[in-house]
Amino acid sequence: MQDVEIRPAAISLRTSFRRIRSMTRTHWLIFVCGSLIAFVWEIFQMPFFKPGNLEPYEQTIRCGIASLGDGVILLTAYSLAALRGGRAWLWQAAKMPYAIYFGFGLVVAIAVEMIATSLPAESFVSWRYSELMPHEPVTGLALIPIAMWTIVPALTILLVRFARAEPD
Repeated sequence: MQDVEIRPAAISLRTSFRRIRSMTRTHWLIFVCGSLIAFVWEIFQMPFFKPGNLEPYEQTIRCGIASLGDGVILLTAYSLAALRGGRAWLWQAAKMPYAIYFGFGLVVAIAVEMIATSLPAESFVSWRYSELMPHEPVTGLALIPIAMWTIVPALTILLVRFARAEPD
């Protein structure tokens, strides 16, 4: 009986490793460049958040974890856009893949901000804004995280294009 319970987990892990091995150079560039740009953004936006009782090194670790999550979101957005525009959509002028790429990131960013700010302050995945954070007047959404999901994806596209002259 125990063998039956372990087997699905092993199959799932094997499938995950297979997906990682099948990632193209563009996928890796999106993830790595996007995560690095997001990390720099996360560090520079720290004054707009309340640190709570975290030490500076703990804040940096949280920024690193958040930037890896941002990289996964960028990779997912790229993959969803590729479903519509093909894997070479970054090098084409079609508007729909770009709308999917940026739109997915914005929707996820808004959802994450709404969830994280509504959780209890002691939660590891929650945060609070400082008085410096600008807010959108109608909905009250924080503008810095929204700006991040327009600037970071755009810079990621530029870096990927620069690092790779032609599509996979």
